Amino acid sequence: MSSERREGSLSENFSGILKAMAHPVRLMILKELLKNPRCVNAIHEILYVRQPNISQHLTILKNSGLVLADRDGAYRCYYLRWPGFVKAVLDALENSWPEADIDVVKSSFRIALNKRLEAKRKPQKGVHDG
Repeated sequence: MSSERREGSLSENFSGILKAMAHPVRLMILKELLKNPRCVNAIHEILYVRQPNISQHLTILKNSGLVLADRDGAYRCYYLRWPGFVKAVLDALENSWPEADIDVVKSSFRIALNKRLEAKRKPQKGVHDG
């Protein structure tokens, strides 16, 4: 298998995983599954989301490969396939772009913009009038 083909399928896998994570309820489910494996009823009680919706979201997470399930009698319990990966992504989301950083970025942008405008206003060296 060529490296180009492997990279394409790897990119598709990552894309599918990130798409599966891209929903607030699924992020909350993943956060709960980081603590412990849980059955649908337990997730429903913790998140106050309708049980059929929880099941739909868990199916999406399972299809992406992020979540696995086992039967415990009449209950289906879910757990994370890659808890380290999920924790890293959730930590990155929680710690990135806090409001203070936005102010720093805006301030840096204003400074750079002002420098650029000043440079445009100054006459260029070597240019003669007349």
